Amino acid sequence: MLTQHFDRHETERLVHTAVGKVMSQHGLPARELRDDDKLNATLGLSSLDLAQLVFDLELTFGADPFQSLVPITSVQTVGQLVGAYRRLFDDTALPADAPDELADAQAASERRRQRRGARE
Repeated sequence: MLTQHFDRHETERLVHTAVGKVMSQHGLPARELRDDDKLNATLGLSSLDLAQLVFDLELTFGADPFQSLVPITSVQTVGQLVGAYRRLFDDTALPADAPDELADAQAASERRRQRRGARE
């Protein structure tokens, strides 16, 4: 149960701060983050870095969107990461007819899982 509510801007700020902290711990150069920055390819974060990032953000927000809202494998960009945490606090974060990158990534991830299952 969430005991605190974060608005959209605060959520984005906290996620960006956490990403910057992980980058700093690895000696990666500080930079202004953009929604389309890929966590791995653009920012150089490893899967272990992402695990640390999710842990830090769970402590910050008091919840983990990857337990039930969003599969972690569908998050590849800073914008998708912010979107996952926004969903914890705001069901209306995006208009109903707006493109939903997380939903698209989720569907793509499910299709990949189904294809892998069919091959085995």
